[in-house]
Amino acid sequence: MLKRTTLLLVVITGSLALTGCSIKANYYTKVKKAPLNKQIAFIEADQDSTSLGLINVGNVTRTNYLYAFGTAAQTTLDNGYKYFTIIEPTELTEQYIDRDVHNLQEAYDACDRGKNSFKVMTNRLIADIHNNHCDHIIDERYQATLFGGQVTHRAIKFTIEMHNEPMPNSNATFDAQNVLQSDLLKDLNKKYFKENVR
Repeated sequence: MLKRTTLLLVVITGSLALTGCSIKANYYTKVKKAPLNKQIAFIEADQDSTSLGLINVGNVTRTNYLYAFGTAAQTTLDNGYKYFTIIEPTELTEQYIDRDVHNLQEAYDACDRGKNSFKVMTNRLIADIHNNHCDHIIDERYQATLFGGQVTHRAIKFTIEMHNEPMPNSNATFDAQNVLQSDLLKDLNKKYFKENVR
């Protein structure tokens, strides 16, 4: 009887250890319409994370940035529109003006490197955030694991306005169909471009 009880305890302890080491991170895509203007949508994408601290946060940020663009484009088409314009935060639209953005590749490059791009591998101080326009769209959160570890999430959030006519001279307006056909999105799971919880 003692041997069976000991064996049962070993099996239970081992199972707990295994589940604690392989925590399942929580991911989501959120799309919310403005209550008074159905052409305005709030986009939030958190489809990537890292358990390695600052080592991979740059990749996580950039992957979620692309998921947010895919979500904005899919939301635009699903609502019967052809174009979307990022209208908030204004710091991001200023970055697009400064970097002369006209398509998804240029929008990606504007936040990938250079002045006012995403700042990673640093202390995320308020001063750092305000010196980097692209950082204004990051919502960082931490998910605890069973044995004291953590998963780092860097969700991307911005607000779009959907419309059927292109906005001339706007560096923050994108053709939704062109965005979805971009090579930058080809390796992403497109079913997560729609609002979901997984």
